[in-house]
Amino acid sequence: MVTSSGGTRVEVKTSPLHGRGLFASTDIPAGALLGVYPLLILSHEDIEQLKPTRLYHYVFYVDEREDGAVRAAVAFGKISMCNHSPDANADFYVDAEAETVTLTSRVALKTGDEILIDYEDFADEAL
Repeated sequence: MVTSSGGTRVEVKTSPLHGRGLFASTDIPAGALLGVYPLLILSHEDIEQLKPTRLYHYVFYVDEREDGAVRAAVAFGKISMCNHSPDANADFYVDAEAETVTLTSRVALKTGDEILIDYEDFADEAL
């Protein structure tokens, strides 16, 4: 388990949705900080090489060049276990300058709730 500065606890467990997932191990109020995780930002060229691999399912969008080439990042830590839902109960914010991704609860979570994020434009490619 990891404790963020806000005192909330999350844990990785088997998910009924897909493999493993991130779960609340305590009740968590809406808007709570769940964690700030480091990113390894990859070049546009690295992403192209990563697309046919399983690791591509775990990247976070960073930005896009004018020619449409995407730059993304691999997140380290438990956030990489968050599964997708269009009805997400958590939000994430990628800060390319700080090379971090921040995870917060969108709604109040009960102990045992799976923490879900919306993969947005990456959902079709990642699932």
